[in-house]
Amino acid sequence: MLWAQPPAASNAEPAERSVIQEKSSQPQPVTGGKKPTASPVAQSDTSASGTNSRPHVSSSGRTASASQVSGNATGQESKVVDFTADLMRPVKVGDSSALSLVGHVVFHHNGAVITCDSAIRYNDRQMDCFQNVIINQDTIFIYGDRVEYNGFINTARVYAPLIKVVDKDAVFYTYNFSFNTLDNIGHYTGGGTMLQGENRLESQEGFYYVNDRILVGVDDVEMENPDYRMRADSVSYNLNAEIASFYTRSYIWNSDDEFLTAVRGQYDRKQEKYTFTDSSYILTASQEVWADTLIYEQPTGDALLLSNVQVVDEEQKALAFGDYVQYWGQERKALLTRNPVIASYETQTDSLAQNQDSLATDSIPRVDTLYMRADSMFLYTVNRFDTLASDSLSQDTVVIDSIGKEDFEALPAANETTEPDSDEGDGAAVTPTDQSSEEVGKENLPESQSLSLKEQKKIEKQQRKEAQRQAREEARRLKREKRRAALLEKMAKRAQADSMARADSLAQIDSLKQKALVDSLANASTDTLSLVSGPDSVVQSQDSLLRQLFAYHNVKIYRTDFQAVCDSMAGFTLDSTLHMYINPVLWNDKNQVTASTVDIYTRNQMIQRAVFVGDPIMSSQVDSIHYNQIKGREIQSYFHDGKMFRTDVNGNGQTYYYMEDQDSLGRYITGFMTMESANISFYFEDQQIVQITWREGLNYQIYPIEKIPETISQTLPGFKWEGDRRPSLTDVFDRTVRPSLRDYYRSIDKPTYPITEKIDRYREQLIKEGSWRDRNDPLSEEAVEFLRSLQTVTL
Repeated sequence: MLWAQPPAASNAEPAERSVIQEKSSQPQPVTGGKKPTASPVAQSDTSASGTNSRPHVSSSGRTASASQVSGNATGQESKVVDFTADLMRPVKVGDSSALSLVGHVVFHHNGAVITCDSAIRYNDRQMDCFQNVIINQDTIFIYGDRVEYNGFINTARVYAPLIKVVDKDAVFYTYNFSFNTLDNIGHYTGGGTMLQGENRLESQEGFYYVNDRILVGVDDVEMENPDYRMRADSVSYNLNAEIASFYTRSYIWNSDDEFLTAVRGQYDRKQEKYTFTDSSYILTASQEVWADTLIYEQPTGDALLLSNVQVVDEEQKALAFGDYVQYWGQERKALLTRNPVIASYETQTDSLAQNQDSLATDSIPRVDTLYMRADSMFLYTVNRFDTLASDSLSQDTVVIDSIGKEDFEALPAANETTEPDSDEGDGAAVTPTDQSSEEVGKENLPESQSLSLKEQKKIEKQQRKEAQRQAREEARRLKREKRRAALLEKMAKRAQADSMARADSLAQIDSLKQKALVDSLANASTDTLSLVSGPDSVVQSQDSLLRQLFAYHNVKIYRTDFQAVCDSMAGFTLDSTLHMYINPVLWNDKNQVTASTVDIYTRNQMIQRAVFVGDPIMSSQVDSIHYNQIKGREIQSYFHDGKMFRTDVNGNGQTYYYMEDQDSLGRYITGFMTMESANISFYFEDQQIVQITWREGLNYQIYPIEKIPETISQTLPGFKWEGDRRPSLTDVFDRTVRPSLRDYYRSIDKPTYPITEKIDRYREQLIKEGSWRDRNDPLSEEAVEFLRSLQTVTL
């Protein structure tokens, strides 16, 4: 089709019109004279009653004329402009002659239609149209009072107090508008506003691409709909897909009270999906997020962050870095990889924004900052009350370790097959069916086979045994399930109670230290640690959200008061624990501890207690070749203000200790002591042992340093000094911290839509004055008839 007709078009039968084929010379642009400045209506009325140059009159009393039809398909430039009118007469314009057209004037060029009440045709490609002008090309309708059309450049310039453009469900209002009939592109200046359903876009200048239904707003662009508000220098908006794309710094405020900005990106309203590809930033009530590339789905909260990622969480007092971060909003879990780092704060007076600034500028790290890195990190956030009662948490490494290995090993799997329990006979008998064994036997006898009484009894006996076996198996299964459920409940309750107790029990460490220092070797038979061995009597209220962190491969931790490395680690926020696995090592000042697993308990990001299990060895370097060493089945160390003040060795305690003295030249080794005891406690001041308490027997030897027998080993089995693995701050944290932009972006004004407000007021004023109509009229019947005739000629 060569034209488009709105649904409001009349279905009345068009009047019969005759068409005069006019041959014209090769069109040339007007070179002399001036176009008339006044409407030619008066001249047209005179020509209608005159006798000179009267055109042919059809049977209906109307006239029509057209040039030869040629090249009028959209996108292919036409040589001439087709036209028709009720009346026409020649008029003189300066030194040139023109044609005055009056009544149902229609022009057709490049597939576009221009209708008006009257017009001046200067040549076969240039004309001015007056009153009730409509331009229609495909689905677009442009309404104005006057149009200057230049077919040489395929451009129609529209004039009116306010110009209206309609394309399907979109409506534009602007002050200045031009339309290219060949390219199907409109251009407005001086300010314009577009409304499409709930979507609004305004800008000082804009281009509308009809074929693609894309509106490009330029300068002072502001957009709004119920989901977001946007400010930008330029925006490309796809009306079909409802996708807004931008290529300069742009700002978005969404319905979740989040602020987003980027240099390049797009927003898909139908999917509520943000795709930013340059200098992306998100600001929420408690977070700031930076990334080179950001893909964010608002309904689910899912996000993918790529390259130079930094996430600041003020609520959690933490920063996260990486080059690949994926977050699943509904599951509340995140993956950090490609050089991920986490920095965690805990301050009483300073804000996190100040901490960020200090991180970015201070060469010495803050004492209350913990840094962690690994190859990959997983973070989970769950409701602790829901999760503690579920099977999934019972399988969680963190909770398992908090409960105890013996309890976990006692837990049977859901499909586990075990040997009969020794107390199986004490349980109530359970039968798998209400049928008797005789009935069961009869059901399974082949009908066509006659059996002897002996054979029948044998079969019945076998079936009774099978039924009893199935009953025992079912009883065992039910018992396992009951045992499993009870143990899971026990584990959940113990995990909750234990974790909550751990979170507060260390508050008594100061008093423990004071009492421990007055202990003597004579009354060392009682362990002062019993003060904190049980649950704390005061349990503070805990956050209902449980956060878990799992780090895998090449884990490194740095804080000024301790450092650690391991292959894998799990963190549990309920009791502020870090659980380290596979070759873990912990350093505190001059002390090093190795073990199979290490559990670190912290408060306010400061270490409070550490538990070492699996051939643990604590050591400290005396000089380049001598090391104090402590070993046992389990080692627990206690800290105050980041300093170790007590260490307990529980079970099979062994100690290699170098005694030192000091003179004017410094400290020197005087002797070597070996000591064995079931349980040993060491008390420290300024990283030096000031007291040793042993229990359940003591066996020790002291050798002068120069008389240590060669048969005496000076290293405990399994000892290895791991000083080369001890991480520095730069080994763990090598990122540049971006300072907070919260205050800056909060100061940016939100969109106020002044262009739309001005146009709306002006439109209401024009309608009230009666000088302008908010038109929606379709093409006239005469225009439709003329286009059909052109189509017939073309065919």
